[in-house]
Amino acid sequence: MSEGTPPGRGCTATSLSETTGLPKMRKTNCAVCEARCPFGSLHERSQLSSLIRHHRYEKGETIFVQGSMISGCYMLCQGKVQLAHRIHDGHTQIVKFLRDGECFGEEGFWQLGPSSVSAQALTESVVGWISSIDFQELLRRNSALALEIQKRLAGEVKELRVRLAEQAHLGTRERLIKLILELGEKYGRKSDHGFVIDLELTERDLAEMLGNTREWVCKTLKGLKQRGLIAYRCRELIILDEAGLRKYITPPVIVERPLEAGSVR
Repeated sequence: MSEGTPPGRGCTATSLSETTGLPKMRKTNCAVCEARCPFGSLHERSQLSSLIRHHRYEKGETIFVQGSMISGCYMLCQGKVQLAHRIHDGHTQIVKFLRDGECFGEEGFWQLGPSSVSAQALTESVVGWISSIDFQELLRRNSALALEIQKRLAGEVKELRVRLAEQAHLGTRERLIKLILELGEKYGRKSDHGFVIDLELTERDLAEMLGNTREWVCKTLKGLKQRGLIAYRCRELIILDEAGLRKYITPPVIVERPLEAGSVR
């Protein structure tokens, strides 16, 4: 597999090359997403435009599938992308919704390797790709960029640890509420009624993110609607009362009493 060719599957099955299994992706130039690119601060260097290849995906198109051999760094420059992991029993777990400027395909940053997730465009999206060889050389030449990538990866590890802790200590309703708030922070836009989450979310999508059932999500959303905390209709989720939602997930403040003389802690 050539280092200059973005690995993974994109577009539709009919667009795959018969000889290599690679997609015949549509290419766009760097100026399309210059302001949103995570490497935007380096765009004044003419070499970067020749290193990063940009491709436009239509809504619903697959960027790569789980198990695909990928190499290099993918970055979402414009649009919305979903990462999902298929479990052995056939169920799908939505791992993350990406926003502009986020990198993905970490398995291929340093060498060719199988992807643990599938990546799919939820809206028309522009994705940049740089080969692992060029990516590593870029990091060697630019310490500021290397530090930024380290910070991003550290943030991913921290987020994963928090999720694992939440699974152990938060109830299922609290986890759903926290998910709604996180989606609001990433994709929320203010309206007259509240914060509209700018994603077409189904109850099944939310269930797959939590590893729960669609029926349970429907029941819980109904309860939150009855309390006036959210509105949900036609795949549009609106946060009506952010403070009210946060009360469900904010841990109680524990005030320690001062020790009395002679007491043992």
